[in-house]
Amino acid sequence: MTLLAQLQQLSELLKPYSFGIGGSCLLWQLGLENNPDDIDVVCREEDFAAICTILAGCYQPAPIAANDQFATRHFARFSKQGQRDIELMAGIAVRQSEKIISWQFHPERCNWQNDICFMPASDWLELYTLFNRPKRVEILRRYLAG
Repeated sequence: MTLLAQLQQLSELLKPYSFGIGGSCLLWQLGLENNPDDIDVVCREEDFAAICTILAGCYQPAPIAANDQFATRHFARFSKQGQRDIELMAGIAVRQSEKIISWQFHPERCNWQNDICFMPASDWLELYTLFNRPKRVEILRRYLAG
């Protein structure tokens, strides 16, 4: 299955909920990434369990490596042979110097293109800054400035 087809299928599955696709798939959609490794989906905390149930009907839950940097309240990974893994997040938060920085998801900022619900680039600029991903921050800064 192509990335485009998988993103469209995923967006159709999750249509009843507030969600957005971001990360490397957003960069791909903007022409800034060639081959995303996975699909990052952000949702509201109150929709997380329901979306997990839907995804578990089509994908296998996959193990998650522990990472002390992240304090995100809800995180799950799903896999399916021949497709990109899906990483579902809600209540995103990062540990920085003894404190926890939370990030608020705003589903009303998401927009549909080609039957896919994408998050705005400005949200991922904030997230990549929080996640300490300087190369991605620079790519998005250049894109948003241009």
